[in-house]
Amino acid sequence: MKLVDTDVIIWYMRGNEKAADVLDNLNSIMISAVTYMELIQGMRNKAELSALETTLTTWKATIFPVNEEI
Repeated sequence: MKLVDTDVIIWYMRGNEKAADVLDNLNSIMISAVTYMELIQGMRNKAELSALETTLTTWKATIFPVNEEI
């Protein structure tokens, strides 16, 4: 399981091929609650929010609460 930063997901959502290659080849993805909040805050409209939610669901991404490990 790999912890993925906000920027990498943003690059992916904007169509960056390198980010897509990395993320699409991971077995499992986790993001912190802070990353999730940053992504939600950055969405410009409901369509972008829906695309983010669909992507996270497709990845079966795990959202971890903030703790010492994060």
